Amino acid sequence: MSVEENHREFDRLVSRYLSGELSPEEFSWFQVELGADPAKQALVDEYRLIWDSAVPGQSYDLDAEWDLIQKKLPSASRGKARSLPYYSYRIAAVLVLGLLLSFSLIYVSRTVGMERVVAGNEPVEVVLKDGTEVIVNRHSSLRYSRKLDQEERKVFLSGEAWFDVARDTTMPFVIDAGAALVEVLGTSFNVNAHKDNPTVEITVESGLVAMSGKEDQKDLIVMKAGSGGSYNKNQKELKLIPTSDPNSISWKTRELFFDASTLREVAALVNSVYDTHIVIMNEELASCPITVTFRDQTLDAILKVLELTLDLQLTREGDEIRLDGEGCVE
Repeated sequence: MSVEENHREFDRLVSRYLSGELSPEEFSWFQVELGADPAKQALVDEYRLIWDSAVPGQSYDLDAEWDLIQKKLPSASRGKARSLPYYSYRIAAVLVLGLLLSFSLIYVSRTVGMERVVAGNEPVEVVLKDGTEVIVNRHSSLRYSRKLDQEERKVFLSGEAWFDVARDTTMPFVIDAGAALVEVLGTSFNVNAHKDNPTVEITVESGLVAMSGKEDQKDLIVMKAGSGGSYNKNQKELKLIPTSDPNSISWKTRELFFDASTLREVAALVNSVYDTHIVIMNEELASCPITVTFRDQTLDAILKVLELTLDLQLTREGDEIRLDGEGCVE
């Protein structure tokens, strides 16, 4: 493939890459291109940020927009091998389009044949056409085809979500979780696939769930109810977890279980579940153990329990909740 043909192929596939519509062969080729050209990777990463947050006020066909931009490119750039400035011009133009779109905390958008659900500061519940119920955790997004129940049952997850999959023995339900693929027939489970996490983590409540790495789908693990599993993105390793951590779905259940857990661990989970920012001011406090269970409690109620149990001084400064005190009593 010539340099010009290479650029044209990259142009053709980039929008479908972002919308999750590439075939396995196209996806492999595109990944190689990104790995070989840091400039392309940087531009696609930047565009992804806009893609993940832009909210169309109407139907938005990315391919059509790019076709329009192509016509507006300087004529000298057409028919020639394209360099980095070309990519900067093209993708920057689309970024401008994205920035002109409105923003909201929760939305469903329709782009390139896909439905898209994005959760802002609160989880979002959605029922798919096949009857599958999904709760998308805050700061996460879910994409799926408008023909989900007709051609295949496949969704694309960025972040974390809880699934209660409608059973269909003729058509498995597949979740593309970035580096890993999750496949089920009918079950309920949680998927944590945040991009900044080194692993993709599964917690199974009912049924059976299979997970494999996207690059090696022959190697897989099968998890049953009450267990879980993980896929290490860097080491490309699958791991079965015989007993799942109940706190892995605390964001959904609002149930937090601590058994001789350190205050550092408690603060980290409360921050994650309640989207807050607890800061431990005295490092000696961080290792103080606490055993307690919270069920659907308000943040203020949890803080009051911690304050009284460990004799803490609690203050608020901006968006920070600061915990201070003398430390544990031996």
